[in-house]
Amino acid sequence: MKVTEFSLNKLLRQHHDIFHLHWVMENIVRHPNQFLAALRAITMLLAIDWVRARGTKIVWTIHDQYPHSILHPQLAAWFQSEFIKRIDGCISHCQVSKEWVESTWPELSDRPHAVIPHGHYRQVYADNTNREAARETLNIPPDHHLLLFLGYIDHYKNVPHLVQVFRELDPTNWILLVAGKLEVPELKSQISQAAGNDSRVKLEFGYIPDQKLQTYFRAASLVALPFQEILNSGSSLLALSFDCPILVPEKGAMVELEEQVGQDWVKMYGGEFTTEVLESGLEWAVSQERSPQPNLEQLEWSELTQQTVEYYQKIIT
Repeated sequence: MKVTEFSLNKLLRQHHDIFHLHWVMENIVRHPNQFLAALRAITMLLAIDWVRARGTKIVWTIHDQYPHSILHPQLAAWFQSEFIKRIDGCISHCQVSKEWVESTWPELSDRPHAVIPHGHYRQVYADNTNREAARETLNIPPDHHLLLFLGYIDHYKNVPHLVQVFRELDPTNWILLVAGKLEVPELKSQISQAAGNDSRVKLEFGYIPDQKLQTYFRAASLVALPFQEILNSGSSLLALSFDCPILVPEKGAMVELEEQVGQDWVKMYGGEFTTEVLESGLEWAVSQERSPQPNLEQLEWSELTQQTVEYYQKIIT
């Protein structure tokens, strides 16, 4: 099987058995100029119609329930409804996603829908440092643990609340580090205000280069992801790939991730992210006995690739 990265030119000039789309709404209608966003939406729909007429099947992988930022709601709703009509099959990363899709768009219920988890990130990024060197680089005192949030910072990720809860709990011998690029500029002031002048809260706003990810994760004792909305989470898989336990809401794919990886690496909480939740998570992070690495065998890309190829074959036959 030959896989080609998308370009409109390749799509229209070459024949493909499958046109597989990810992040459709974000990539097509998120342009700040509404006219250009509409032009892109219409162009994509016409391109899909063209290749479908030539026998290409359209497969959609659903990553989120809703786009995290909708600039043009009416255009987005129209494009979504038109796009759904053209789909030949779907892939979800968890059973919760599949059930949500089929209840939200009943018209997709009779189309082939596979559940194939998202793979891990081991051996994708540099990983040649150790815990001691990483902690020294980040100036973490020997008698302190590091609570980490790392990733793009958007409203739904609840970062100001994380900082506020950490300061309210005031845990002994813990430091909170928030690192990542701001998707919404005004969040910088909200997070900074929540942090105040607390020396135990470190803020590093900006893009984290791939080669430096290992330093943050290897230094951390726990990664907290107090998302308000979550269906799938690359952030959780990235942390686990660096052998970091995670604290996550009991939503979306997290329940299945806990079943795949184990309760010693994934701790879930229900309801709001509170001081009680954080206190329990910090205690669990340092007291729970766990293997040197989480078992990510079910998330091996070789196995997931085979599942995807088998699904493709089902679609085109």
